[in-house]
Amino acid sequence: MSKLVRFVFYAFIVAFAIAPLTALAQQSGKSKSKDRFREKSATGREPIVRQASAICGPGNDYAAAYLDQQLVFVSNSARTGRETPNYKNRLNFDLYVVPLDANEEPMPPRTPFSEELNSTLNEGPVTFARKGKVVFFTRNNNRGGVQKAGADGRVRMKIYQARRGKYDWEDIRELPFNDDNYSCMHPSLSVDGQQLYFASDMPGGQGGFDLYVCRRQPDGSWSAPENLGPQINTEKNELFPFITYGSKTLLFASDGHKGLGGLDLFSVNLDKLEEGVLNLNEPFNSKEDDFAMLLNEDGTRGFFSSKREGGFGEADIYTFWTENGLENVEKPQANRVVISVIDGRTGQPIPKAEVRILQSTDDGFVSRRNDFYYTELAPTPNAPNSLSLRIVRKDAEALGPPDLIANTEGKAAADFTWYRSYLILASFDGYQTTERLYTMEPDKSGEVVVALFEEAVCHRMTGIVSTDKFNTRIPNAVLLFTHKASNRQVIAHTDLNGEYNICLPLDGEYLLQVKREGFKPQFVTTTAIRGKSVDNTIRLEPAEVAASPSADAAKTEAMLARPVQDGYIITMDKIRFEPGRASLNRSFVQHLDAIVDLMQRYPEMEIDLIVHTDSRGDAKGNLTISEERANNAKTYLVYRGIAAERIQPIGKGDTQPRNHCTRGVTCSDAEHEMNNRLEVKVRKVGNIVKVP
Repeated sequence: MSKLVRFVFYAFIVAFAIAPLTALAQQSGKSKSKDRFREKSATGREPIVRQASAICGPGNDYAAAYLDQQLVFVSNSARTGRETPNYKNRLNFDLYVVPLDANEEPMPPRTPFSEELNSTLNEGPVTFARKGKVVFFTRNNNRGGVQKAGADGRVRMKIYQARRGKYDWEDIRELPFNDDNYSCMHPSLSVDGQQLYFASDMPGGQGGFDLYVCRRQPDGSWSAPENLGPQINTEKNELFPFITYGSKTLLFASDGHKGLGGLDLFSVNLDKLEEGVLNLNEPFNSKEDDFAMLLNEDGTRGFFSSKREGGFGEADIYTFWTENGLENVEKPQANRVVISVIDGRTGQPIPKAEVRILQSTDDGFVSRRNDFYYTELAPTPNAPNSLSLRIVRKDAEALGPPDLIANTEGKAAADFTWYRSYLILASFDGYQTTERLYTMEPDKSGEVVVALFEEAVCHRMTGIVSTDKFNTRIPNAVLLFTHKASNRQVIAHTDLNGEYNICLPLDGEYLLQVKREGFKPQFVTTTAIRGKSVDNTIRLEPAEVAASPSADAAKTEAMLARPVQDGYIITMDKIRFEPGRASLNRSFVQHLDAIVDLMQRYPEMEIDLIVHTDSRGDAKGNLTISEERANNAKTYLVYRGIAAERIQPIGKGDTQPRNHCTRGVTCSDAEHEMNNRLEVKVRKVGNIVKVP
């Protein structure tokens, strides 16, 4: 048996202070179960495999699991200060988490997953219920946080579950089929939550560790464990099961089936056990240990762990992509859904409406696309040294060709994969684009109605405000439109590129006044026309200051060269921080990407990255989590190519609320959320990369 198998079985399973390592026979590479083995056939383009460098450390990193747009995994690569006193040369295994980008690639930072789940004991592989509200995980058998041995003096592993609370995981309890005298570990939950697969060396198996399944009963309890039988289990060891999205294929590791050496990765169709197990072969398997495979919903991307040569640590996590999916893995099930696009006022169908279908996270952010949003940096009203950064969905036409075009009855059809969340965008000329968040359940089918409403009367004005004197555009200029017939006024501002885009409520002539500090006000007359966009380029002249015209001109030129000034505060208050956690979710990453764009445009900019919390929770904990969020944000920006010396992370906790919701004051959730924010304080701007 390989070193990693011994390590997983004993260094991770057996009490370090109680049980000595038992001598085990080396894996021979042969198997008595040869008649149950199939070799993988050629399937076209070879899979692409590479080390997940954002995850791996010098120790052991393995057993990844998806959670929203994040990846949770097991590691002893980071020193945590929780080493057991009798096992000083190795660190305890804890759970860590990293964010995933739009291509499902892991990114820094790696952060501890949970204060409640990570402990002085060893935590192992996890699996999550579909919406991420319940976790099943492996941990040393314990009583009151102290390891508890069985009758033979060995500490076994057990499977525990916990539910997600407001601030962390809570209500930790062990599952009923655990026992002090054998181990249960490596849980994998089917997507419908009805089957729980795991590995165990309980009596009555084929030998070593076998794979088992428990089934959810009508009352919510679990059935007794069922051994998966001799077609899968051998006289040696089967470990790390993973049930795929379609719940028909089981991936697992084994040193009992014929392989390349040590633990190998295998798959088996649970509906066709007579076909035997399939060795995944190279590049997934090597002469070393290969185990703990994870597959995404489509079966095209995933992760596995390996102790192969060339790794960064002892055991490393690898990511892979395969164009046609893994052989022997079924495609996820889907239902046909008809999307009906109607006029929201009349109820009549809208033929030729455009429909775009995108995958979505549970909180409505689009996953697997980097081009869905743009960032907008705008002046904050009544705060001259403050800017607000907003993430805005692009117009439908900017997202490329539609996925579907409605027929003459306003209908379009598509297959929606079970349990997946989608964002449906419907659009048509003269109507407001409408979004629908839709999750496909197995019992759903039929029709989704999307109602479009006519756009408000809009007389669009667009243009640029610039100056010939300095040959540049003017940001943050104020535009005051006054309708001549009604005297109704509308105010707009230019963005950092000196551009404006506004809808005026009335047609006809407007008097437009444009002003900006350091320039003479400019008055022009323009006419708004319904159904037509009117574009104007307005040029301002520098103000004349008799006392020191050259100094004033220099000040104005400096302002234009750096529309973001030293000392400015840029506020991002739409981030959906996860309560009690410092990890980077999709919302956090989306806002940090906007900071990357800004700092790339200002390559000399230096910033303070300031994180605030609301007053819920204790003050010390709030300060700590704000500091962790700030440090994690810096780590991500550095990963994206921003020099570390340009960023100073600062956590303020709940010391600087923006409203009355201080400690002890009763406030609504919305009022508290106003105080959860990320601010960028500009210490130094430097030169800008100019927009022509």
